[in-house]
Amino acid sequence: MSLPFERMRLLRARSGLSMRAFAALLGSPLDTRYAYYEERRFTGLLPIDAARRIAATLQPYGVEPLEVLALAGLSEDEAAADAAARAPVVQHLRLDVAFPSEEALTRMFETMLEDEVPAGRRDVLARTLAQRLPSALQRATTSPPVPVPGHWPAPGEDAASPARRRAPRRPGLHI
Repeated sequence: MSLPFERMRLLRARSGLSMRAFAALLGSPLDTRYAYYEERRFTGLLPIDAARRIAATLQPYGVEPLEVLALAGLSEDEAAADAAARAPVVQHLRLDVAFPSEEALTRMFETMLEDEVPAGRRDVLARTLAQRLPSALQRATTSPPVPVPGHWPAPGEDAASPARRRAPRRPGLHI
């Protein structure tokens, strides 16, 4: 059986992501947190919280969460129960859409922009949007899957800031 760092490296490589790109998706500096899990000195179990984040990040790239959760020491049944409990509520579907004529789209955008944009600019903007919408949606359908965070803030709830609070510097102590 391969070592934990080798299995982690293999799972990440199967996603097609470089270590740097994957660390960026995790929001983790490459040189600190994530890189440790692919180094030879990582021989233990993944912390469960890290395993959950890694599993959720790799899932849109074709890696089964059960494989990552196994690196945290969970049995197949425990990993399946954990993954089922954390299954995303949001589902993304790709649909073929038939648009009305450019004129109908222009009228739709004019109505939408009626209270927002002055009449002189509204006509030009509405026509431009109607012309660009089909090609913009076509480009969007060829983009890679968009990972969905596990927790969306409730209405009125502020999202947690990744910034750390630091004490202000005292005058004269810095150069």
